[in-house]
Amino acid sequence: MRKETNIITIFTLIWGKRKMIIRNCLIAFVAVVIIAFSIPKEYTSEVKIAPELSLGETGLAGSLGSLAQMAGIDLGGMNNNEAIYPDLYPEIVSSTPFLTELLQIQVVSKDGEICTDMLDYLTNHQKQTWWSAMLKPIKKLFRKKDTGAPEDITTAESTQLSRDQQLLLESFGKSLNVTLDKTTSMISVTATMQDPLIAATTATTVAEKLQTYVDKYRTVKERDNIAYLETLHKTSQEKYRKAQREYASYTDSHQNAILARVTTEQENLENEMQLAYSVYEQVSQQLEAAKAKLQEKKPISVVIQPALTPIKASSPKKILMAFLYVFTTFFLTVAWIIIKNEIQQMKKETVQDKKEEQLDKKDNEEDKVDSKA
Repeated sequence: MRKETNIITIFTLIWGKRKMIIRNCLIAFVAVVIIAFSIPKEYTSEVKIAPELSLGETGLAGSLGSLAQMAGIDLGGMNNNEAIYPDLYPEIVSSTPFLTELLQIQVVSKDGEICTDMLDYLTNHQKQTWWSAMLKPIKKLFRKKDTGAPEDITTAESTQLSRDQQLLLESFGKSLNVTLDKTTSMISVTATMQDPLIAATTATTVAEKLQTYVDKYRTVKERDNIAYLETLHKTSQEKYRKAQREYASYTDSHQNAILARVTTEQENLENEMQLAYSVYEQVSQQLEAAKAKLQEKKPISVVIQPALTPIKASSPKKILMAFLYVFTTFFLTVAWIIIKNEIQQMKKETVQDKKEEQLDKKDNEEDKVDSKA
Protein backbone atom coordinates (compact mmCIF):
# COMPACT_ATOMS: atom_id res chain seq x y z
CA MET A 1 0.00 0.00 0.00
CA ARG A 2 1.27 3.48 -0.92
CA LYS A 3 1.47 5.95 1.92
CA GLU A 4 -0.29 9.28 1.50
CA THR A 5 2.02 12.28 1.17
CA ASN A 6 1.40 14.74 4.03
CA ILE A 7 2.31 18.40 4.40
CA ILE A 8 5.44 17.68 6.44
CA THR A 9 6.72 15.30 3.78
CA ILE A 10 6.06 17.89 1.04
CA PHE A 11 7.78 20.65 3.02
CA THR A 12 10.77 18.39 3.68
CA LEU A 13 10.93 17.50 0.00
CA ILE A 14 10.79 21.19 -1.05
CA TRP A 15 13.41 22.16 1.52
CA GLY A 16 15.71 19.47 0.20
CA LYS A 17 15.38 20.91 -3.31
CA ARG A 18 15.68 24.54 -2.24
CA LYS A 19 18.84 25.15 -4.26
CA MET A 20 17.15 24.10 -7.48
CA ILE A 21 14.11 26.28 -6.67
CA ILE A 22 16.26 29.33 -5.93
CA ARG A 23 18.30 28.73 -9.08
CA ASN A 24 15.22 28.53 -11.29
CA CYS A 25 13.70 31.64 -9.68
CA LEU A 26 16.93 33.59 -10.25
CA ILE A 27 17.02 32.48 -13.88
CA ALA A 28 13.37 33.59 -14.28
CA PHE A 29 14.14 36.93 -12.63
CA VAL A 30 17.08 37.60 -14.95
CA ALA A 31 14.97 36.59 -17.96
CA VAL A 32 12.07 38.85 -17.00
CA VAL A 33 14.44 41.78 -16.41
CA ILE A 34 15.88 41.32 -19.91
CA ILE A 35 12.40 41.03 -21.42
CA ALA A 36 10.94 43.96 -19.45
CA PHE A 37 13.74 46.34 -20.41
CA SER A 38 13.52 45.22 -24.04
CA ILE A 39 9.85 46.18 -24.32
CA PRO A 40 9.43 49.85 -25.34
CA LYS A 41 7.76 52.11 -22.80
CA GLU A 42 4.20 53.20 -23.47
CA TYR A 43 2.32 56.16 -22.00
CA THR A 44 -1.43 56.48 -21.54
CA SER A 45 -3.34 59.76 -21.56
CA GLU A 46 -7.03 60.09 -20.69
CA VAL A 47 -9.83 62.55 -21.45
CA LYS A 48 -13.06 62.44 -19.46
CA ILE A 49 -16.22 63.85 -21.07
CA ALA A 50 -19.64 64.48 -19.57
CA PRO A 51 -22.21 64.38 -22.41
CA GLU A 52 -25.35 66.51 -22.30
CA LEU A 53 -28.50 64.70 -21.22
CA SER A 54 -31.33 65.15 -23.71
CA LEU A 55 -34.89 66.09 -22.75
CA GLY A 56 -35.97 62.49 -22.79
CA GLU A 57 -33.52 61.73 -20.01
CA THR A 58 -34.87 64.26 -17.56
CA GLY A 59 -37.79 63.97 -15.15
CA LEU A 60 -39.43 60.60 -14.61
CA ALA A 61 -37.87 59.06 -17.70
CA GLY A 62 -34.44 60.08 -16.54
CA SER A 63 -35.04 58.61 -13.09
CA LEU A 64 -36.26 55.35 -14.55
CA GLY A 65 -33.32 55.31 -16.95
CA SER A 66 -30.84 55.77 -14.10
CA LEU A 67 -32.44 52.97 -12.07
CA ALA A 68 -32.47 50.74 -15.13
CA GLN A 69 -28.80 51.42 -15.79
CA MET A 70 -27.92 50.52 -12.20
CA ALA A 71 -29.84 47.27 -12.69
CA GLY A 72 -28.08 46.61 -16.01
CA ILE A 73 -31.21 47.20 -18.12
CA ASP A 74 -31.02 49.37 -21.25
CA LEU A 75 -34.01 51.66 -21.76
CA GLY A 76 -32.52 53.54 -24.67
CA GLY A 77 -35.77 53.29 -26.60
CA MET A 78 -37.38 55.75 -24.18
CA ASN A 79 -35.31 58.55 -25.66
CA ASN A 80 -36.32 58.96 -29.26
CA ASN A 81 -34.18 62.06 -29.69
CA GLU A 82 -30.97 60.11 -29.28
CA ALA A 83 -30.13 58.59 -32.66
CA ILE A 84 -26.75 57.23 -31.60
CA TYR A 85 -26.05 55.92 -28.12
CA PRO A 86 -22.80 56.23 -26.13
CA ASP A 87 -22.56 52.43 -26.16
CA LEU A 88 -21.65 52.73 -29.84
CA TYR A 89 -18.77 55.15 -29.26
CA PRO A 90 -16.12 52.38 -29.04
CA GLU A 91 -17.33 50.98 -32.37
CA ILE A 92 -17.10 54.44 -33.93
CA VAL A 93 -13.53 54.98 -32.76
CA SER A 94 -12.41 51.54 -33.96
CA SER A 95 -14.04 51.92 -37.38
CA THR A 96 -11.79 52.15 -40.44
CA PRO A 97 -12.95 55.63 -41.63
CA PHE A 98 -12.42 57.11 -38.16
CA LEU A 99 -8.92 55.59 -37.79
CA THR A 100 -7.97 56.57 -41.33
CA GLU A 101 -8.89 60.18 -40.59
CA LEU A 102 -6.81 60.11 -37.40
CA LEU A 103 -3.75 59.01 -39.37
CA GLN A 104 -3.63 62.48 -40.93
CA ILE A 105 -3.25 64.46 -37.68
CA GLN A 106 0.08 66.15 -36.94
CA VAL A 107 2.01 64.96 -33.88
CA VAL A 108 5.12 66.24 -32.13
CA SER A 109 7.19 64.20 -29.68
CA LYS A 110 8.03 65.49 -26.22
CA ASP A 111 11.70 66.02 -27.08
CA GLY A 112 10.76 67.80 -30.33
CA GLU A 113 12.77 65.43 -32.51
CA ILE A 114 9.69 63.99 -34.21
CA CYS A 115 7.32 66.31 -36.04
CA THR A 116 5.22 64.46 -38.58
CA ASP A 117 1.79 62.97 -39.17
CA MET A 118 0.40 59.98 -37.30
CA LEU A 119 0.81 57.60 -40.25
CA ASP A 120 4.52 58.33 -40.58
CA TYR A 121 4.97 58.16 -36.81
CA LEU A 122 3.38 54.71 -36.58
CA THR A 123 5.23 53.45 -39.64
CA ASN A 124 8.76 54.78 -39.15
CA HIS A 125 9.17 55.97 -35.57
CA GLN A 126 8.00 53.03 -33.47
CA LYS A 127 10.48 51.18 -31.25
CA GLN A 128 10.42 47.40 -31.40
CA THR A 129 11.66 44.57 -29.23
CA TRP A 130 14.85 42.86 -30.34
CA TRP A 131 13.05 39.59 -31.03
CA SER A 132 10.46 41.34 -33.20
CA ALA A 133 13.26 42.95 -35.22
CA MET A 134 14.86 39.53 -35.69
CA LEU A 135 11.62 37.87 -36.81
CA LYS A 136 10.55 40.70 -39.14
CA PRO A 137 12.83 39.72 -42.09
CA ILE A 138 11.80 36.09 -41.71
CA LYS A 139 8.11 36.98 -41.86
CA LYS A 140 8.66 39.00 -45.01
CA LEU A 141 10.14 35.97 -46.77
CA PHE A 142 6.99 33.91 -46.25
CA ARG A 143 4.47 36.70 -46.78
CA LYS A 144 2.88 37.18 -50.17
CA LYS A 145 3.14 40.64 -51.62
CA ASP A 146 -0.15 42.53 -51.80
CA THR A 147 -1.16 43.61 -55.28
CA GLY A 148 -3.76 46.14 -56.27
CA ALA A 149 -3.79 47.93 -52.91
CA PRO A 150 -3.20 51.70 -53.00
CA GLU A 151 -0.08 52.98 -51.24
CA ASP A 152 -1.84 55.94 -49.61
CA ILE A 153 -3.98 54.51 -46.82
CA THR A 154 -5.70 57.87 -46.22
CA THR A 155 -7.32 57.73 -49.67
CA ALA A 156 -7.98 54.00 -49.80
CA GLU A 157 -11.35 52.41 -49.25
CA SER A 158 -11.79 49.83 -46.51
CA THR A 159 -12.13 47.03 -49.09
CA GLN A 160 -8.86 47.97 -50.81
CA LEU A 161 -6.48 47.95 -47.85
CA SER A 162 -3.43 45.76 -48.02
CA ARG A 163 -2.47 43.29 -45.29
CA ASP A 164 0.13 45.68 -43.84
CA GLN A 165 -2.37 48.54 -43.84
CA GLN A 166 -4.98 46.42 -42.10
CA LEU A 167 -2.46 45.35 -39.46
CA LEU A 168 -1.47 48.99 -38.97
CA LEU A 169 -5.07 50.09 -38.43
CA GLU A 170 -5.73 47.13 -36.14
CA SER A 171 -2.70 47.95 -34.00
CA PHE A 172 -3.61 51.65 -33.95
CA GLY A 173 -7.20 50.83 -32.96
CA LYS A 174 -5.99 48.75 -30.00
CA SER A 175 -4.06 51.76 -28.69
CA LEU A 176 -7.33 53.74 -28.44
CA ASN A 177 -10.03 52.97 -25.93
CA VAL A 178 -13.45 54.49 -25.20
CA THR A 179 -15.42 53.42 -22.14
CA LEU A 180 -18.76 54.52 -20.72
CA ASP A 181 -19.60 54.59 -17.05
CA LYS A 182 -23.34 53.84 -17.09
CA THR A 183 -23.73 54.97 -13.49
CA THR A 184 -22.39 58.49 -14.04
CA SER A 185 -22.76 58.62 -17.87
CA MET A 186 -19.12 59.70 -17.99
CA ILE A 187 -17.18 58.91 -21.17
CA SER A 188 -13.48 58.11 -20.89
CA VAL A 189 -11.21 58.34 -23.95
CA THR A 190 -7.67 56.97 -23.59
CA ALA A 191 -4.74 56.78 -25.99
CA THR A 192 -1.59 54.72 -25.45
CA MET A 193 1.55 55.72 -27.35
CA GLN A 194 5.31 55.39 -27.00
CA ASP A 195 5.66 59.16 -26.52
CA PRO A 196 3.81 60.96 -23.68
CA LEU A 197 3.06 64.16 -25.62
CA ILE A 198 1.81 62.23 -28.65
CA ALA A 199 -0.41 60.18 -26.34
CA ALA A 200 -1.97 63.36 -24.93
CA THR A 201 -2.38 64.86 -28.42
CA THR A 202 -4.01 61.68 -29.71
CA ALA A 203 -6.45 61.43 -26.79
CA THR A 204 -7.48 65.07 -27.24
CA THR A 205 -7.94 64.66 -30.99
CA VAL A 206 -9.97 61.45 -30.60
CA ALA A 207 -12.28 63.17 -28.10
CA GLU A 208 -12.76 66.19 -30.38
CA LYS A 209 -13.41 64.12 -33.50
CA LEU A 210 -15.78 61.84 -31.60
CA GLN A 211 -17.78 64.87 -30.45
CA THR A 212 -17.82 66.23 -34.01
CA TYR A 213 -18.94 62.86 -35.37
CA VAL A 214 -21.81 62.58 -32.89
CA ASP A 215 -22.75 66.22 -33.57
CA LYS A 216 -22.98 65.62 -37.31
CA TYR A 217 -24.84 62.34 -36.86
CA ARG A 218 -27.48 63.76 -34.53
CA THR A 219 -28.05 66.95 -36.53
CA VAL A 220 -27.87 65.59 -40.08
CA LYS A 221 -31.63 66.11 -40.65
CA GLU A 222 -31.51 69.68 -39.34
CA ARG A 223 -28.46 70.49 -41.47
CA ASP A 224 -30.14 69.13 -44.60
CA ASN A 225 -33.24 71.18 -43.77
CA ILE A 226 -31.12 74.32 -43.34
CA ALA A 227 -29.33 73.71 -46.64
CA TYR A 228 -32.70 73.37 -48.42
CA LEU A 229 -34.11 76.50 -46.73
CA GLU A 230 -30.97 78.50 -47.60
CA THR A 231 -31.41 77.60 -51.26
CA LEU A 232 -35.10 78.48 -51.07
CA HIS A 233 -34.26 81.68 -49.21
CA LYS A 234 -31.82 82.76 -51.90
CA THR A 235 -34.34 82.01 -54.67
CA SER A 236 -37.21 83.85 -52.94
CA GLN A 237 -34.93 86.82 -52.24
CA GLU A 238 -33.97 87.06 -55.89
CA LYS A 239 -37.62 86.87 -56.94
CA TYR A 240 -38.59 89.58 -54.46
CA ARG A 241 -35.81 91.90 -55.57
CA LYS A 242 -36.68 91.30 -59.21
CA ALA A 243 -40.36 92.12 -58.54
CA GLN A 244 -39.27 95.16 -56.54
CA ARG A 245 -37.12 96.42 -59.42
CA GLU A 246 -39.90 95.88 -61.96
CA TYR A 247 -42.42 97.70 -59.79
CA ALA A 248 -40.07 100.62 -59.15
CA SER A 249 -39.10 100.87 -62.81
CA TYR A 250 -42.71 100.80 -63.99
CA THR A 251 -43.77 103.37 -61.37
CA ASP A 252 -40.95 105.75 -62.27
CA SER A 253 -41.72 105.56 -65.96
CA HIS A 254 -45.45 106.23 -65.47
CA GLN A 255 -45.50 108.89 -62.77
CA ASN A 256 -47.78 111.34 -64.60
CA ALA A 257 -50.00 108.75 -66.25
CA ILE A 258 -53.64 108.62 -65.15
CA LEU A 259 -54.83 105.84 -67.44
CA ALA A 260 -56.69 102.95 -65.88
CA ARG A 261 -54.48 100.48 -67.72
CA VAL A 262 -51.39 101.98 -66.12
CA THR A 263 -53.00 101.94 -62.69
CA THR A 264 -54.04 98.31 -63.12
CA GLU A 265 -50.57 97.21 -64.26
CA GLN A 266 -49.01 99.10 -61.36
CA GLU A 267 -51.33 97.37 -58.90
CA ASN A 268 -50.48 93.97 -60.43
CA LEU A 269 -46.75 94.61 -60.10
CA GLU A 270 -47.25 95.81 -56.55
CA ASN A 271 -49.23 92.66 -55.69
CA GLU A 272 -46.53 90.47 -57.21
CA MET A 273 -43.91 92.33 -55.18
CA GLN A 274 -45.94 91.94 -51.98
CA LEU A 275 -46.46 88.24 -52.70
CA ALA A 276 -42.75 87.72 -53.35
CA TYR A 277 -41.96 89.59 -50.14
CA SER A 278 -44.43 87.46 -48.19
CA VAL A 279 -42.80 84.27 -49.47
CA TYR A 280 -39.35 85.70 -48.77
CA GLU A 281 -40.37 86.67 -45.23
CA GLN A 282 -41.86 83.23 -44.48
CA VAL A 283 -38.76 81.43 -45.75
CA SER A 284 -36.56 83.76 -43.70
CA GLN A 285 -38.56 82.93 -40.56
CA GLN A 286 -38.38 79.19 -41.30
CA LEU A 287 -34.63 79.47 -41.86
CA GLU A 288 -34.09 81.22 -38.55
CA ALA A 289 -36.30 78.66 -36.79
CA ALA A 290 -34.33 75.82 -38.38
CA LYS A 291 -31.05 77.37 -37.23
CA ALA A 292 -32.44 77.70 -33.71
CA LYS A 293 -33.58 74.08 -33.80
CA LEU A 294 -30.12 73.01 -34.98
CA GLN A 295 -28.53 74.86 -32.09
CA GLU A 296 -30.99 73.25 -29.69
CA LYS A 297 -30.44 69.79 -31.14
CA LYS A 298 -26.67 70.17 -31.12
CA PRO A 299 -25.24 68.04 -28.30
CA ILE A 300 -23.04 69.75 -25.74
CA SER A 301 -20.25 67.77 -24.12
CA VAL A 302 -18.22 69.15 -21.25
CA VAL A 303 -14.61 68.05 -20.90
CA ILE A 304 -14.27 67.26 -17.21
CA GLN A 305 -10.66 66.11 -17.37
CA PRO A 306 -8.50 67.25 -20.31
CA ALA A 307 -5.65 65.13 -21.59
CA LEU A 308 -2.46 65.57 -19.57
CA THR A 309 1.02 64.60 -20.68
CA PRO A 310 1.75 61.49 -18.59
CA ILE A 311 4.90 61.46 -16.48
CA LYS A 312 5.15 57.74 -15.75
CA ALA A 313 4.92 54.96 -18.30
CA SER A 314 1.82 52.79 -18.15
CA SER A 315 3.63 49.74 -19.51
CA PRO A 316 5.56 47.56 -19.20
CA LYS A 317 4.92 47.08 -15.49
CA LYS A 318 8.30 45.66 -14.59
CA ILE A 319 7.63 44.90 -10.91
CA LEU A 320 4.40 43.08 -11.67
CA MET A 321 6.04 41.13 -14.49
CA ALA A 322 8.94 40.13 -12.25
CA PHE A 323 6.57 38.96 -9.50
CA LEU A 324 4.42 36.95 -11.89
CA TYR A 325 7.38 35.33 -13.64
CA VAL A 326 9.17 34.41 -10.40
CA PHE A 327 5.98 33.19 -8.71
CA THR A 328 5.04 31.09 -11.76
CA THR A 329 8.56 29.61 -11.88
CA PHE A 330 8.44 28.84 -8.17
CA PHE A 331 5.02 27.19 -8.49
CA LEU A 332 5.98 25.12 -11.55
CA THR A 333 9.28 24.03 -9.99
CA VAL A 334 7.57 22.93 -6.76
CA ALA A 335 4.87 21.16 -8.74
CA TRP A 336 7.50 19.37 -10.82
CA ILE A 337 9.39 18.28 -7.68
CA ILE A 338 6.21 16.90 -6.08
CA ILE A 339 5.04 15.16 -9.27
CA LYS A 340 8.49 13.70 -9.90
CA ASN A 341 8.66 12.42 -6.32
CA GLU A 342 5.21 10.85 -6.67
CA ILE A 343 6.26 9.12 -9.89
CA GLN A 344 9.41 7.79 -8.24
CA GLN A 345 7.42 6.56 -5.24
CA MET A 346 4.96 4.83 -7.55
CA LYS A 347 7.83 3.12 -9.40
CA LYS A 348 9.38 1.97 -6.14
CA GLU A 349 6.05 0.66 -4.91
CA THR A 350 5.49 -1.15 -8.19
CA VAL A 351 8.91 -2.82 -7.94
CA GLN A 352 8.24 -3.72 -4.29
CA ASP A 353 4.85 -5.20 -5.18
CA LYS A 354 6.44 -7.32 -7.91
CA LYS A 355 9.06 -8.62 -5.48
CA GLU A 356 6.38 -9.49 -2.94
CA GLU A 357 4.38 -11.29 -5.62
CA GLN A 358 7.45 -13.30 -6.60
CA LEU A 359 8.13 -14.22 -2.95
CA ASP A 360 4.52 -15.24 -2.44
CA LYS A 361 4.64 -17.34 -5.59
CA LYS A 362 7.87 -19.01 -4.44
CA ASP A 363 6.39 -19.73 -1.02
CA ASN A 364 3.30 -21.28 -2.62
CA GLU A 365 5.46 -23.54 -4.77
CA GLU A 366 7.47 -24.68 -1.75
CA ASP A 367 4.25 -25.38 0.14
CA LYS A 368 3.02 -27.53 -2.74
CA VAL A 369 6.28 -29.51 -2.80
CA ASP A 370 6.14 -30.10 0.96
CA SER A 371 2.53 -31.23 0.77
CA LYS A 372 3.33 -33.77 -1.94
CA ALA A 373 6.28 -35.12 0.07
